[in-house]
Amino acid sequence: MLVNALARAQRTQPGSVVRWDRIEREAFAAHPHVLDGEPQRKRTRTLPWWHWVYVVPISVIAAVVLGSPIWGYVAIAADGSRFATAAPDSDPAATIPVAGSMFLATFLSLAILAIAWLVGGRRFDGFTFGYSLVALVLALMASLSISARGRAAEVASWEFWVIPPIASAALGALLALVMFVLRLRHQASDSLSFKAANLLADRRDRLASISADETARIRSDLEAAIADLEQRGVITPATAARAREIELGGLGLRMPRKAR
Repeated sequence: MLVNALARAQRTQPGSVVRWDRIEREAFAAHPHVLDGEPQRKRTRTLPWWHWVYVVPISVIAAVVLGSPIWGYVAIAADGSRFATAAPDSDPAATIPVAGSMFLATFLSLAILAIAWLVGGRRFDGFTFGYSLVALVLALMASLSISARGRAAEVASWEFWVIPPIASAALGALLALVMFVLRLRHQASDSLSFKAANLLADRRDRLASISADETARIRSDLEAAIADLEQRGVITPATAARAREIELGGLGLRMPRKAR
């Protein structure tokens, strides 16, 4: 039995729910990777023991670098205060360089995120947005603390160590602003969620990997399915017109399931 978008549409009766996602999936039956991406291969082989020699240190370094704005702020925030009543006050000459070094790592983390965003399609990224905001707030607070305590304790190098948090705050503010603008533009121009919009963008990229003849065949199959639903009164002409305007790969994401 031939299974395609038209065959799926012909089984949909008037008054029933139109599953646009399933109709679209049948049209892409010969190229499922366009909708779903490449299938993940299950790995049954465990890592050799010696792999952990570098896996563990890399994981620790990554945790330290990503958490650097927190560690940096904690280092300078502990200066002049006591987390335990019997603990001596920390020395600004020691904590200021530690805080500055942590925010140098923060700046590098933000720079890596910015580069990844530039080469990764320049889409809104929730992690980058959140990390940038955290880095911005903590870097500003650390800058003020380093400046105030460096002057009060007459630490000779505080002017140097205040540069990394200031640079981190500036880059964090820039990244957060860019992400915020992208979010506003998306909300104003597209009804899709960010997850669905990113999925559609990935499908658009994967669609370019199949031939023009296959693309035309898929489009023709979908057109036949839409025409059949319209002719039998399952969907209205307005709904059919809307379905025809949607780009390949977006039918199941943009069309409501209920026929009107």
